Amino acid sequence: MNATGTDFIMGTRYPDYSTVDLVLRVKEPPHELPLKEGQTKIKLPSPKKFKVPDIPVRKAIEGYEPVGFFSRSSITMKDLSYILWCTQGFKKIVSETIQLRTIPSSGCRYPLETYFVASDVEGLDPGLYRFLPKSHSIVAERLDPDITLEMSTASMNFKIMTRAAVTFLWVAVPYRSVWALGNRGYRSCLIEAGHTCQNLIMAAANLGYEVFPTDMFHDDLIAKLARLDPESQWPVYLAAVGTVEKNVTLA
Repeated sequence: MNATGTDFIMGTRYPDYSTVDLVLRVKEPPHELPLKEGQTKIKLPSPKKFKVPDIPVRKAIEGYEPVGFFSRSSITMKDLSYILWCTQGFKKIVSETIQLRTIPSSGCRYPLETYFVASDVEGLDPGLYRFLPKSHSIVAERLDPDITLEMSTASMNFKIMTRAAVTFLWVAVPYRSVWALGNRGYRSCLIEAGHTCQNLIMAAANLGYEVFPTDMFHDDLIAKLARLDPESQWPVYLAAVGTVEKNVTLA
Protein backbone atom coordinates (compact mmCIF):
# COMPACT_ATOMS: atom_id res chain seq x y z
CA MET A 1 0.00 0.00 0.00
CA ASN A 2 1.20 3.49 -0.82
CA ALA A 3 2.42 5.36 2.26
CA THR A 4 0.28 8.41 1.48
CA GLY A 5 -2.90 6.90 2.89
CA THR A 6 -1.21 5.37 5.93
CA ASP A 7 0.57 8.64 6.70
CA PHE A 8 -2.74 10.49 6.52
CA ILE A 9 -4.52 8.13 8.93
CA MET A 10 -1.59 8.05 11.35
CA GLY A 11 -1.14 11.82 11.20
CA THR A 12 -4.83 12.50 11.90
CA ARG A 13 -5.34 10.15 14.83
CA TYR A 14 -7.13 11.38 17.92
CA PRO A 15 -5.02 14.35 19.03
CA ASP A 16 -3.68 15.59 22.31
CA TYR A 17 -6.13 18.44 22.71
CA SER A 18 -3.78 20.32 25.02
CA THR A 19 -1.78 21.18 21.89
CA VAL A 20 -4.58 22.55 19.70
CA ASP A 21 -4.90 26.25 19.00
CA LEU A 22 -8.32 26.51 20.67
CA VAL A 23 -6.83 25.48 24.02
CA LEU A 24 -3.74 27.60 23.42
CA ARG A 25 -6.02 30.66 23.04
CA VAL A 26 -5.04 31.33 19.44
CA LYS A 27 -7.61 33.60 17.78
CA GLU A 28 -10.46 31.69 16.17
CA PRO A 29 -10.57 31.80 12.35
CA PRO A 30 -13.69 33.32 10.73
CA HIS A 31 -16.56 30.94 9.99
CA GLU A 32 -17.02 32.44 6.53
CA LEU A 33 -14.61 33.93 4.01
CA PRO A 34 -14.96 37.72 3.94
CA LEU A 35 -16.23 39.59 0.93
CA LYS A 36 -13.65 41.21 -1.30
CA GLU A 37 -13.65 44.92 -1.99
CA GLY A 38 -16.44 45.85 -4.38
CA GLN A 39 -18.43 42.64 -3.93
CA THR A 40 -22.17 42.88 -3.21
CA LYS A 41 -24.38 40.23 -1.68
CA ILE A 42 -27.26 38.87 -3.75
CA LYS A 43 -30.08 37.92 -1.41
CA LEU A 44 -31.70 34.55 -2.15
CA PRO A 45 -35.42 33.80 -1.83
CA SER A 46 -36.18 32.46 1.63
CA PRO A 47 -36.50 28.66 1.53
CA LYS A 48 -39.14 28.92 4.25
CA LYS A 49 -41.53 30.83 1.99
CA PHE A 50 -42.18 28.22 -0.66
CA LYS A 51 -43.21 24.61 -0.67
CA VAL A 52 -41.38 21.75 -2.32
CA PRO A 53 -42.85 18.36 -3.20
CA ASP A 54 -42.45 15.78 -0.46
CA ILE A 55 -41.14 12.38 -1.46
CA PRO A 56 -40.37 9.49 0.89
CA VAL A 57 -36.75 9.12 1.93
CA ARG A 58 -36.81 5.53 0.72
CA LYS A 59 -37.97 6.61 -2.74
CA ALA A 60 -35.23 9.23 -2.97
CA ILE A 61 -32.57 6.70 -1.97
CA GLU A 62 -33.82 3.89 -4.16
CA GLY A 63 -34.34 6.24 -7.08
CA TYR A 64 -30.77 7.53 -7.18
CA GLU A 65 -28.69 6.24 -10.08
CA PRO A 66 -25.36 7.40 -11.51
CA VAL A 67 -25.94 10.00 -14.22
CA GLY A 68 -24.33 9.43 -17.60
CA PHE A 69 -25.70 12.51 -19.35
CA PHE A 70 -27.88 15.57 -18.85
CA SER A 71 -30.41 17.19 -21.11
CA ARG A 72 -29.79 20.88 -21.63
CA SER A 73 -30.69 22.04 -18.11
CA SER A 74 -31.76 25.14 -16.22
CA ILE A 75 -32.72 25.85 -12.61
CA THR A 76 -34.85 28.52 -10.95
CA MET A 77 -33.52 30.83 -8.26
CA LYS A 78 -36.03 29.39 -5.79
CA ASP A 79 -34.81 25.86 -6.39
CA LEU A 80 -31.19 26.97 -6.11
CA SER A 81 -32.00 28.73 -2.83
CA TYR A 82 -33.61 25.59 -1.42
CA ILE A 83 -30.72 23.35 -2.46
CA LEU A 84 -28.14 25.70 -0.96
CA TRP A 85 -30.05 25.83 2.31
CA CYS A 86 -30.33 22.04 2.43
CA THR A 87 -26.60 21.57 1.88
CA GLN A 88 -25.03 24.22 4.14
CA GLY A 89 -27.86 26.45 5.39
CA PHE A 90 -28.33 27.78 8.91
CA LYS A 91 -30.97 26.31 11.20
CA LYS A 92 -30.11 28.47 14.19
CA ILE A 93 -27.26 30.25 15.95
CA VAL A 94 -26.82 29.00 19.50
CA SER A 95 -24.02 31.43 20.35
CA GLU A 96 -21.34 33.47 18.66
CA THR A 97 -19.18 30.37 18.35
CA ILE A 98 -21.85 27.66 17.97
CA GLN A 99 -23.95 27.46 14.84
CA LEU A 100 -26.25 24.69 13.71
CA ARG A 101 -26.68 24.00 10.03
CA THR A 102 -28.48 21.38 7.99
CA ILE A 103 -25.53 18.97 7.98
CA PRO A 104 -23.47 17.50 10.84
CA SER A 105 -20.01 18.91 11.49
CA SER A 106 -17.36 17.75 13.96
CA GLY A 107 -17.22 20.36 16.71
CA CYS A 108 -19.69 22.50 14.71
CA ARG A 109 -16.70 23.89 12.82
CA TYR A 110 -18.15 23.76 9.26
CA PRO A 111 -14.89 23.94 7.28
CA LEU A 112 -16.50 23.97 3.82
CA GLU A 113 -17.18 26.90 1.52
CA THR A 114 -19.79 26.35 -1.21
CA TYR A 115 -18.93 27.71 -4.64
CA PHE A 116 -20.95 27.03 -7.77
CA VAL A 117 -20.68 27.61 -11.48
CA ALA A 118 -23.98 29.00 -12.75
CA SER A 119 -24.42 27.88 -16.34
CA ASP A 120 -28.18 28.38 -16.64
CA VAL A 121 -29.64 29.80 -13.45
CA GLU A 122 -32.68 32.05 -13.62
CA GLY A 123 -31.66 35.66 -12.99
CA LEU A 124 -27.90 35.04 -12.77
CA ASP A 125 -25.21 35.81 -15.31
CA PRO A 126 -22.93 32.87 -16.11
CA GLY A 127 -20.08 32.78 -13.65
CA LEU A 128 -18.69 31.54 -10.37
CA TYR A 129 -20.59 32.37 -7.19
CA ARG A 130 -20.13 31.66 -3.48
CA PHE A 131 -22.84 30.89 -0.93
CA LEU A 132 -22.96 32.95 2.27
CA PRO A 133 -24.95 30.72 4.65
CA LYS A 134 -25.34 33.14 7.56
CA SER A 135 -27.18 35.73 5.46
CA HIS A 136 -28.58 33.18 3.01
CA SER A 137 -27.18 35.08 0.09
CA ILE A 138 -24.61 34.63 -2.66
CA VAL A 139 -21.81 36.72 -4.07
CA ALA A 140 -20.35 36.73 -7.57
CA GLU A 141 -16.70 35.74 -7.46
CA ARG A 142 -16.13 35.78 -11.20
CA LEU A 143 -18.51 36.56 -14.07
CA ASP A 144 -17.38 34.80 -17.23
CA PRO A 145 -19.51 33.39 -20.10
CA ASP A 146 -16.80 30.80 -20.80
CA ILE A 147 -16.52 29.47 -17.25
CA THR A 148 -18.70 26.42 -17.98
CA LEU A 149 -16.20 25.26 -20.59
CA GLU A 150 -13.38 25.91 -18.16
CA MET A 151 -15.15 23.81 -15.53
CA SER A 152 -15.73 20.98 -18.00
CA THR A 153 -12.01 20.89 -18.75
CA ALA A 154 -10.98 21.07 -15.10
CA SER A 155 -13.44 18.33 -14.13
CA MET A 156 -12.59 16.04 -17.03
CA ASN A 157 -16.24 15.62 -17.99
CA PHE A 158 -17.30 17.79 -20.92
CA LYS A 159 -20.72 16.25 -21.62
CA ILE A 160 -22.00 16.44 -18.06
CA MET A 161 -20.68 19.84 -17.03
CA THR A 162 -21.60 21.72 -20.20
CA ARG A 163 -25.24 20.61 -19.93
CA ALA A 164 -25.66 20.99 -16.16
CA ALA A 165 -27.63 23.96 -14.90
CA VAL A 166 -25.25 24.45 -12.01
CA THR A 167 -22.09 22.73 -10.77
CA PHE A 168 -21.25 22.91 -7.08
CA LEU A 169 -17.68 23.06 -5.82
CA TRP A 170 -17.00 22.46 -2.14
CA VAL A 171 -13.79 23.99 -0.91
CA ALA A 172 -12.28 23.07 2.44
CA VAL A 173 -10.77 25.71 4.67
CA PRO A 174 -9.04 23.16 6.93
CA TYR A 175 -7.84 25.51 9.66
CA ARG A 176 -11.44 26.12 10.79
CA SER A 177 -11.52 22.51 11.98
CA VAL A 178 -7.83 22.10 12.80
CA TRP A 179 -8.03 25.12 15.11
CA ALA A 180 -10.37 23.20 17.43
CA LEU A 181 -9.68 19.55 16.59
CA GLY A 182 -5.98 19.41 15.78
CA ASN A 183 -4.96 17.33 12.78
CA ARG A 184 -8.14 15.32 13.20
CA GLY A 185 -9.83 18.29 11.54
CA TYR A 186 -8.37 17.30 8.18
CA ARG A 187 -10.52 14.17 8.24
CA SER A 188 -13.57 16.28 9.02
CA CYS A 189 -13.19 18.26 5.79
CA LEU A 190 -13.46 15.13 3.66
CA ILE A 191 -16.21 13.48 5.68
CA GLU A 192 -18.35 16.62 5.67
CA ALA A 193 -18.07 16.98 1.91
CA GLY A 194 -19.81 13.60 1.74
CA HIS A 195 -22.54 14.71 4.16
CA THR A 196 -23.10 17.84 2.11
CA CYS A 197 -23.33 16.08 -1.23
CA GLN A 198 -25.74 13.48 0.15
CA ASN A 199 -28.04 16.29 1.28
CA LEU A 200 -27.78 17.73 -2.22
CA ILE A 201 -28.84 14.42 -3.77
CA MET A 202 -31.85 14.17 -1.46
CA ALA A 203 -32.91 17.79 -1.92
CA ALA A 204 -32.51 17.61 -5.69
CA ALA A 205 -34.69 14.49 -5.79
CA ASN A 206 -37.52 16.52 -4.22
CA LEU A 207 -37.28 19.03 -7.04
CA GLY A 208 -36.86 16.62 -9.96
CA TYR A 209 -33.15 17.20 -10.60
CA GLU A 210 -30.39 14.64 -11.01
CA VAL A 211 -26.94 14.93 -9.42
CA PHE A 212 -23.56 13.90 -10.76
CA PRO A 213 -21.03 13.92 -7.87
CA THR A 214 -17.34 13.49 -8.63
CA ASP A 215 -13.96 13.78 -6.99
CA MET A 216 -12.23 13.37 -10.35
CA PHE A 217 -10.85 16.78 -11.21
CA HIS A 218 -7.57 18.57 -11.82
CA ASP A 219 -6.84 20.21 -8.47
CA ASP A 220 -4.65 22.95 -9.91
CA LEU A 221 -7.15 23.83 -12.65
CA ILE A 222 -10.04 23.98 -10.18
CA ALA A 223 -7.99 26.13 -7.82
CA LYS A 224 -7.18 28.46 -10.69
CA LEU A 225 -10.82 28.61 -11.82
CA ALA A 226 -12.00 29.56 -8.33
CA ARG A 227 -8.94 31.69 -7.54
CA LEU A 228 -8.23 29.76 -4.36
CA ASP A 229 -5.30 30.14 -2.01
CA PRO A 230 -3.55 26.76 -2.42
CA GLU A 231 -2.07 27.00 1.07
CA SER A 232 -5.37 27.37 2.94
CA GLN A 233 -8.25 26.53 0.56
CA TRP A 234 -8.53 23.07 -0.98
CA PRO A 235 -11.10 21.85 -3.53
CA VAL A 236 -12.50 18.54 -2.28
CA TYR A 237 -15.69 17.65 -4.19
CA LEU A 238 -17.81 18.58 -7.21
CA ALA A 239 -21.45 17.91 -8.03
CA ALA A 240 -23.28 18.87 -11.22
CA VAL A 241 -27.06 19.32 -11.10
CA GLY A 242 -29.34 19.02 -14.10
CA THR A 243 -32.24 17.17 -15.64
CA VAL A 244 -32.52 14.01 -17.68
CA GLU A 245 -35.22 13.39 -20.25
CA LYS A 246 -36.82 10.08 -19.53
CA ASN A 247 -37.13 7.34 -22.12
CA VAL A 248 -34.40 8.82 -24.32
CA THR A 249 -32.42 6.37 -26.40
CA LEU A 250 -28.81 7.32 -26.97
CA ALA A 251 -27.61 6.73 -30.52
